[in-house]
Amino acid sequence: MGWIKSVLSFITDPIADLTGGYVERKRIAAEMAADVARAENNFKIAQFEAKARRCMQAEQNDADYDLLVLKNRDKTIMDEVIILFFLGLFVCHFIPAMQPYMQKGWQAMGYNGAPWYFEFVIVGIAVSTLGLMRLFRAFWGSKNKGNKSAS
Repeated sequence: MGWIKSVLSFITDPIADLTGGYVERKRIAAEMAADVARAENNFKIAQFEAKARRCMQAEQNDADYDLLVLKNRDKTIMDEVIILFFLGLFVCHFIPAMQPYMQKGWQAMGYNGAPWYFEFVIVGIAVSTLGLMRLFRAFWGSKNKGNKSAS
């Protein structure tokens, strides 16, 4: 009877080893897949957290900039001179008697109308005068979206 047991074990042991190895490989593969899925989820969470931190930092930077600009305006009159000059140019575009002169001035510099940087300066005046950095970001974002859809 001992010889039957040894013959059976000779036949069944390799099958058991193959089956056990297969089950072990499946278990390891399942654990690895779970680890990969967990790592991917942790990465996505970290990306969202980083994006939220960047947004919060940008908001804080805007508020700090607005406060700094408003505080520094008290120290010099040059800001007012520059603002009055550019606002004067801006207003001249709306006075019918001045419009031909404004148009010829821009044409003399090679533009068909007021250049993009003039609009940028006017927005900058609103930002610096009123402390509206958030307005500037909204304006700049809408300009960039419009430019991307045009191309």
